[in-house]
Amino acid sequence: MSAESSEIPGSDAQLEIEESWVTPPFQPLRALGAAALTGCGFGLYEYVLVSFWSAPWMGIHDRIPWPAFAMLAVAMIATVAGIRLALRLDSPHAKMGFGLFAFLACVVVGMGGGRFISYTMRGTLNPPYQLNLAVGQRFPAFALADQNGAIHRGPATADADATLIFVYRGDFCPFARFELGDLSRHRDEFRRARIDVVGISADPVERSKMLAGYLHTDIPLLGDSSETVLAPLGLVQRHVDGQPDNAIPGFFVVDREGVVRWIFTSRYYRDLPTVATLADAAKSVASK
Repeated sequence: MSAESSEIPGSDAQLEIEESWVTPPFQPLRALGAAALTGCGFGLYEYVLVSFWSAPWMGIHDRIPWPAFAMLAVAMIATVAGIRLALRLDSPHAKMGFGLFAFLACVVVGMGGGRFISYTMRGTLNPPYQLNLAVGQRFPAFALADQNGAIHRGPATADADATLIFVYRGDFCPFARFELGDLSRHRDEFRRARIDVVGISADPVERSKMLAGYLHTDIPLLGDSSETVLAPLGLVQRHVDGQPDNAIPGFFVVDREGVVRWIFTSRYYRDLPTVATLADAAKSVASK
């Protein structure tokens, strides 16, 4: 009787030990869902960072790019959802692996998205400036070389009913490059309306030539490195760290006599008008 009773406790203890070593199920569907949510969130975040500079629908022309901000919010929600789903895995190894992956992605999306928002709202502010030109005044006369070294005299040209002058920051600015590329794609539309388009920056001719080649544009990119036009306009950003000066963006539509009829400037160098807005303003001047 005593031998029989001594075997039962031993068997129960051995059974408990064996049960404690049973591995929890892997739950592949739940793990796949956690990985998919994390990957989608991180991929959406990367898509915004890469595509924002060339996608008008993301709000590149808007003072507050709400579409881009909304996509970053969706990316953050997706990575957080990936963390929550990973933590519901029964397997401790899978929980740690997928949870750590989702957590790191969430940190990157949160910190990177915050820096992106800070850059678009604070980092793209122009320095304080005062535009020394108003509608009804004559645009300063100039004789500047374009990317090919040819001298252009302005502001008005003899064979145009209106001239659109785009003062852009320089070849280094992605927003300026996008705007010039968009204007180049609609160059024929402006020509048919007898509207001339020129760009002015503080870039030397060599950099204007490289930019024109990169954009495949024939828009005259006039270099005003001596700031004979930009300084009187008040559209110069000066740097104290040894970097060369750059222009502050502005758009001007002048009539046949060189009188300014339309102006666009903004606190943000990212905030640029669409080609449709520029075309409407220039056509309204050309038709008078």
